[in-house]
Amino acid sequence: MDKRKKLGFLDLMSISIGQITGSGIMVLTGVSIGLTGYGTPWAFIVGALITLFPVVCIAALGSAAPSNGGMYTYVRDYIGKKTGLFYVVLLVTGQLVIAVYALSFAEYLSSLVSINIRLVAAAVMTICFVINIIGIRMAAKLQTVLVICLLLALGLFSFYGLPQVTDFKPFFEMKSVMPNGIVQFFVASALLRFAMVGSEYISELGSETKNPGKMIPFVMIFSTLVVALFYFVLGIVAAGVLPINKVAFQPLTLVAKQILPNPIFVFFIIGGALANFFSSLNGVFSWCTRGLAMAIDDGWFPKGLAKKNKTFGTQHYLLLIFYIVGMAPILFDMDITYISMLGNGVGMIFGIIPAFALFFLVKKNPEAYRKAAFKLPVPLTKILPVISLILFSYGSYLSFGDLNRTGWIILFVFLILVIAYANIKGRSIDLQATERLATQDNLTAIEKEREG
Repeated sequence: MDKRKKLGFLDLMSISIGQITGSGIMVLTGVSIGLTGYGTPWAFIVGALITLFPVVCIAALGSAAPSNGGMYTYVRDYIGKKTGLFYVVLLVTGQLVIAVYALSFAEYLSSLVSINIRLVAAAVMTICFVINIIGIRMAAKLQTVLVICLLLALGLFSFYGLPQVTDFKPFFEMKSVMPNGIVQFFVASALLRFAMVGSEYISELGSETKNPGKMIPFVMIFSTLVVALFYFVLGIVAAGVLPINKVAFQPLTLVAKQILPNPIFVFFIIGGALANFFSSLNGVFSWCTRGLAMAIDDGWFPKGLAKKNKTFGTQHYLLLIFYIVGMAPILFDMDITYISMLGNGVGMIFGIIPAFALFFLVKKNPEAYRKAAFKLPVPLTKILPVISLILFSYGSYLSFGDLNRTGWIILFVFLILVIAYANIKGRSIDLQATERLATQDNLTAIEKEREG
């Protein structure tokens, strides 16, 4: 690819921030206030620190071995081929959550105009699909505009809201920061972590990025910290303007309507909430095909699925797969809370795997580790993946906490089928590789015999 057409700092920052600032900020802030009151701004900070453990792991891998398959290639190369398949199947399935972005977009829009929520959600999903069919550069440029609108909306929320916070003392008093105890504070922090994940997915764009070894890890860490700072200020306004009992477990729009002039409130809905959901949805489509394309190239699925569009050079069949996954919950009228719970739970499972791949980097690829622009000390390449494993396992447990019996059965059967396919197809791939190697050896032997 021509260097001039590769993604730069602003492109990556907009994609990363668009992924991080998902639907969580609009709905989880109120939940956090209900759990820990004036501790919400600090819960955002702790949530960001929790997020950074796996982010740093992926950043270190992205610096040592940037690739267009991103996290799939890390799992395949450092843990194993079958685990790589397991990861990529869960990755595809976990994108059920993109239906949440589309449905949330439609629900917030319905606060301004009367619409058919399912129909609008389907239309938004389709628009993002078409944009990404046209190409990553157009998607990235759109993402930049959306993220600017989102940050402006959040900035206006803080600008108008901070002067209306009359008492900052409760944010620095232990009894107000942890009114329900330290356990509930950490529950809120773990919950808000869901509002700050997403930067790790730009590792999927390695071959499309300028100087990926330096750019990707820097953007991953920097974008997470930038968003955490925004959220800290936003948390002060959300918890400090109205009485805690009025904003506990309520959406952010309740405070926004109180503090913003009506025209700016409309912009907050459009440029904040709607741009938020749309940028998250568009961001997923911009990176989601990379790992699956690599898995196809490795022989796990039919080669034809990775075929590129002749006009735009994008993998339209792979984008179509994610489009169908995202559209299914909308078409079948699934509950948005259930979609979120199931998608996040699956996401936490597949999120564990690539972060843990760093554990094996130094042993399996010492040369890449030595040359990495962003290089962790060897002990941290072991410690951080273990911490990430613990944190993600706990997060997955929380996500599946309310899953009903039917949901557990579906999840269990699905996992069994994936494991069975990995073993059956894996043997076939190994056999084909052995046969190719034998054929090459025979041809080499024949060639040598002719030369002799």
